[in-house]
Amino acid sequence: MIWYALAAFFPCVLVVILSAITRNKWIGTCVTLVVIGASIYKGFFHNEWIIFIDVVSILAGYIIVDTLHTRYYDDFKER
Repeated sequence: MIWYALAAFFPCVLVVILSAITRNKWIGTCVTLVVIGASIYKGFFHNEWIIFIDVVSILAGYIIVDTLHTRYYDDFKER
């Protein structure tokens, strides 16, 4: 059960953190995809459901970053 919880939250948080560090949502998402893809290639995933949950979590992280950057840009533009 812990693997499903980690698959649901870890990639999302990773996208948000890497996008904040690089200040680019595409680079943060691509680096996360490379890390998850390398771990899939090495065989660290037990079944296909975890991979599916990882992909959904990466998508959720991308949407969160996209929403946060849009708000930040709008607030900065008003000042």
